[in-house]
Amino acid sequence: MNVLDVVQRACNAIGIDEPSVAVASTETDVIQIIELLNQEGRSLSSRNDWQALTFEASFTTVATESQGTLATIIGATQELRSITNDTIWNRSQQQPVCGPLSKQRRQAYKALTLTGPYSEYYIRGNSLYFYPAPAAGDSCYFEYVSKMWCTDSTGVTYRRNIANDTDLFLLDDEIMLAGIEWRWLRKKGLSYAEEFASYEALVSQSIGRDGTKRVLNMSEPPNKIRAGTFVPIGSWDL
Repeated sequence: MNVLDVVQRACNAIGIDEPSVAVASTETDVIQIIELLNQEGRSLSSRNDWQALTFEASFTTVATESQGTLATIIGATQELRSITNDTIWNRSQQQPVCGPLSKQRRQAYKALTLTGPYSEYYIRGNSLYFYPAPAAGDSCYFEYVSKMWCTDSTGVTYRRNIANDTDLFLLDDEIMLAGIEWRWLRKKGLSYAEEFASYEALVSQSIGRDGTKRVLNMSEPPNKIRAGTFVPIGSWDL
C-alpha cells in the first residue's frame, strides 16, 4: 500500500471521511493523520535493525586517521542510524577492522606513542577514524541501518518523512495502520489500551520474524556419524 491507501484505510477505521488526497489535503484531521504516520514511521524504524533498512557502505582508505564523515561514506541518499557491530572489514587485506577503540585506550596509545600492526576504528564527531592510520587504497565495507523508512513510488529516492501520496513504506504497512489508530485515540483523549496492546503484539511478531533467525538448539547434539577420525573408547598403551 502507498501513503494514500494507508491514510484512507485509517480514516475508515477511526470513522472520519475518506479523503481523495492525503499529503496535499487541507482537512485538519487528514493533516493530523499524516503527521501521526510520520511519527509512527520514525518510531518504528528505531525499534529494530530492520533488514529492509539495512544497507552496505564502502570506502577506500586514506593514509590518515580520519577516513571521512559517516554521511560522506554512506552517501547523500541515506541517513545513518547505526553501524552494525563487527561488520567493518578491510577486504583488500582480508581482515576485520576491530573496535570501537575506547576513548581511554586511544588517548593512552597516543600518549605512549603505541601502534600496532592492524588498525582499530573509533567514531568521533560523526567521523570514522582508524588508529594507527592505515595504508591508502584499501577497500573497506560495513553494514549499517538507515533512518530512511519510506521511498518515492519508484523505490529509488529514500525518505525519512512522507512527501507524496504515492510514497511507499519499507516497513510493514499493517503495523503503520495499527500505529495510526492508537496514536489517534491518544491524541483525542480516548481509551487506547487495547489498540496499543494489539499494536505492540504486531511489532513483537514482526521483529521476531524479520530477516529470519538462526535456530538455537539447546538440546544434546544429534547422535549422527560425522566425517572425521573415529577413536573408540577404551584404554590405550603408549
